[in-house]
Amino acid sequence: MADDYQYPVYFDCDSLPEDQIRKIEKYFRIHRKSNGGDCGALRNVGHKTYCVAFKHQKDQQAVLKKSEHVVNDLVFTVRDSLEPCTSSPITTSTTSRDGTAPVQSPQSSPTSTLPLSGEECELQLDSYLLRYLKECPKAEKDLERELASLACSAKIYPMEGKVLVRSLDQAGAVDEGRSWKAKVDKVFEGYLCHYEVDTQKVKALFQSCSSPQTTDEVKVYSEVGMAVVVGECSQVKARVKDVMDLLESTKQRSGEKQTSLRRLGEAKLRLLWKELEQSLGRDYPGVEVTRRDAGQLALEGPVEEILKAGNWISEKENLVLKRKVSDMSPLVLAFLRKAYGDSAGLSDFLGVGDEVEVELRDTDLRLFSLSADKLDNTEKKLKEELREIKIEVPNFSVVPSELREKLESKTNEMNQGQYRAEVMFGSDNMVCLLGHTEEVEELSKAVTQFILDQSSVESAVHVSGAQKLATSSLSELNTTVASYILCDELQVLVCQGDITKQEVDALVNAANEDLDHCGGVAAALSKAGGPEIQSESNSLVKCMGKIPVGEVVVTTGGNLNCKILLHAVGPVGEQSGGKERMLLEKTIHSALNLSEKMEFQSIAIPCISSGASGVPVNVCSEAIVTAVKEFGSQIGRSLSRIILIDNSEEVVGAMHAACERLLRGISIENHEPLRGATAGAPGDGVHLEIIQGTIETQQVDAVVSPMVGLDPLSTRVGNSLSNVVGSQLTARFRKEAGHETQIGETVLVEGFPGLPSKAVFFLGLIPWDDDQDGTAVQVLRLGINNILTSCESRGFTSVAFPVLGAGIALNFPDSVVARILLEEVHVFKQTRDSRTPLLVRIVIHPNDEESSEVFESVQKAFQLTGFKNHVHQTDQASTPKRIVLLGKTGSGKSNLANTIFGEDVFKIFHTANSGTGKCQAETKSVNGRSITLIDTPGFFDTDKPQEDLKPEIVGCITECAPGPHAFLILLKVEKFTEQEEAVIHKICQCFSEGCAKICCNCLHSWGQPP
Repeated sequence: MADDYQYPVYFDCDSLPEDQIRKIEKYFRIHRKSNGGDCGALRNVGHKTYCVAFKHQKDQQAVLKKSEHVVNDLVFTVRDSLEPCTSSPITTSTTSRDGTAPVQSPQSSPTSTLPLSGEECELQLDSYLLRYLKECPKAEKDLERELASLACSAKIYPMEGKVLVRSLDQAGAVDEGRSWKAKVDKVFEGYLCHYEVDTQKVKALFQSCSSPQTTDEVKVYSEVGMAVVVGECSQVKARVKDVMDLLESTKQRSGEKQTSLRRLGEAKLRLLWKELEQSLGRDYPGVEVTRRDAGQLALEGPVEEILKAGNWISEKENLVLKRKVSDMSPLVLAFLRKAYGDSAGLSDFLGVGDEVEVELRDTDLRLFSLSADKLDNTEKKLKEELREIKIEVPNFSVVPSELREKLESKTNEMNQGQYRAEVMFGSDNMVCLLGHTEEVEELSKAVTQFILDQSSVESAVHVSGAQKLATSSLSELNTTVASYILCDELQVLVCQGDITKQEVDALVNAANEDLDHCGGVAAALSKAGGPEIQSESNSLVKCMGKIPVGEVVVTTGGNLNCKILLHAVGPVGEQSGGKERMLLEKTIHSALNLSEKMEFQSIAIPCISSGASGVPVNVCSEAIVTAVKEFGSQIGRSLSRIILIDNSEEVVGAMHAACERLLRGISIENHEPLRGATAGAPGDGVHLEIIQGTIETQQVDAVVSPMVGLDPLSTRVGNSLSNVVGSQLTARFRKEAGHETQIGETVLVEGFPGLPSKAVFFLGLIPWDDDQDGTAVQVLRLGINNILTSCESRGFTSVAFPVLGAGIALNFPDSVVARILLEEVHVFKQTRDSRTPLLVRIVIHPNDEESSEVFESVQKAFQLTGFKNHVHQTDQASTPKRIVLLGKTGSGKSNLANTIFGEDVFKIFHTANSGTGKCQAETKSVNGRSITLIDTPGFFDTDKPQEDLKPEIVGCITECAPGPHAFLILLKVEKFTEQEEAVIHKICQCFSEGCAKICCNCLHSWGQPP
């Protein structure tokens, strides 16, 4: 190896320690620092002489040209022989006292503008770095600023491959000279020239800069067979890493092996697992199948094999029959979870084996099987085995303690060996019995007997007196501070007192994610209710994991005076990213809606998150009352009483103040109850409206048009607006956009002729990237927020959004668009300071029924009840049915279209070439139904190349936006030749194989089509 390094350089210095030797070796190997390159070890070849040899002579010569070298505090000169030089080659110079500059080289003196002071040093830099510093104004300014902080200035000489740096301080000691030069060297170490020779990476680097390089951050230069990436170290490394990640992801997608996740659901996966494991291993040996959590199946192997295996799994999945068991109340579902823990325990009880799987959810129970008979038998057994009975005890306002004790005693006896029955008492005189049929009927007989026994003393029981006694007892425990009446007689009470003594249908506990009831309200409720509360909570966490913030789960109330205990998980201060109020509102909504599902009439809520969780009391109070107000704006509820309760005078005062601000109610004693304004009433805040219609017909201040990148005609919405406005749309957009508009920013154009709206927001987006929180989603969120903020700043009172990004151009899933739109509008509503009314209208195309359903379900899921939602149904008979005519040249498409319409609308050409050169769409009424026919250019046109025709054929999708109802393929009644087969193949190529689902073949003779 030593023979490889034949070009030495020498320098003199005192004895060097090992660590300094390693640093010098590293220094000579870095071309940017020393002008060197591949070299051997540093050796001591004399008394105070050291030598290092280079592999290439050009590296040796470059090092010799740089006569002074600095490594940390060591400054030395190099030579090409062992004997010391007679004169020093150091180029460092010092300005004379009279201020005149030292003599400079002829190359640099004509252009030098360096100040006349201090020392100078010359740096030999990579030519591409010098080019970068000269071409990028920002980089040059940044360098000047850094050098100025060191009291230095620099002059760049690209042609000579050097930079001349001068200290602006007066010349000082040698140590000071070494120090400033070392600092200057460190500045230039912050830049990097990355040479890339890998063909794929070179191509990817240039593609990453396909748009004009308008920024100064990173430059990519072309060299023979390579690419040179230049810029600051961190930015160059980031650019190279991005390219490598892109290539890696592409390689993974197109390589031999991939991993694909399929979600079947826990029940389906349990039902099919044995067959999946055996059959996939036998029929698809190249695919490794793994069972994952949350009902997921992982397939790993070659892409082609994964696709085949996936199709086979889909076929098996389609054979699974699913049934939702009807008439199963939330109380019975809660009993089943308590009795059997999870779905597996319930399956064992039913004795269904592997033939039926049970999925026990919070709100329903579902059965899965490959046999309809098995489903029938299992459902029948469930209904026979389980029962729920509600009995009203007459002449009592509440269930008497004697009956309570009797029922509780009998229930405890029944549940000794196995949990068989449960009894619930509410704040009224209703008894709820549920569990296994035999035990429930026995408890029912006990209640009936008690009622019969009491009938003899009925006259002695005064209902009014009982009510008065109950009210008196309640007032002894809790003090009502204020009362409000909202929509539909919903009563909201603010009380100070002990929540553990409150009698309501549902008590809300301020729980943490682990359901560990160790402090505050949670500890008090758990202690008062008994150990079974913590025991059930532990079982829930073991089964479900941590409970997310904003969610609510159910356990028994134990000894508490309630039917159930709702454990509501609120946010923790400084752990929620400033979203405490929004998360707490979601928590309260979850508790209220779950109570509503269980058909409860009363609920008591503490000031969640205000204690050990550390959220300020005023924030908690505002969030809780806001959620109550939004819930109270609905009609047709079962809940009639909401109690906000705490034992702290400060907390009660804060909740009272929040009610006064938000409910604007007064004490019920004044007999002037508040009728809560329906959310979305005019003149107050942000109002959301979801309608069916077309964006170009909306009479609002502004409409929104999405774009792919910065092309206003790249989406259906843009084309629809262009059809109304004309060529002005593109011209005025270009004028307003300029050259600095970025993706995610908006371009506002006002005063388009023909539009009922005043302005159009053009929003540049990027296509869906299969990532729920990826770049595409973040750009969409940013764009929506920018539009809403701009509307407020410009004084707009209404704006209409289409279903942003859900078309074929951007390809966002409807559910993602719905979630993001509703979330961003909700966040904007919560965070804005102004109360100026703003109508936000989401416009769903009349033919887009799927989006309507998705928006409705997503809105319910997020409980955005403070918004007004009007979905106007359109007259389906007036909606045109769009039919695309396809076929080869001369097949008679235009003739058939005229036959359907009953008149000559499309021109007919009797030639071998395709007469239809461009897509033509016409709409007529046929037998009272509106029909749109789209005629397309023919295949196998003898005049035009196929590549010229294909864009026109695919262009018919734009003509029939948002999509065709059917493809009509014309074939003549003759031998089905390879040419006809090629036609079908080409149609699938142009429109994807999915078009086959809505295709219809039309056969006709050599004459005119019928």
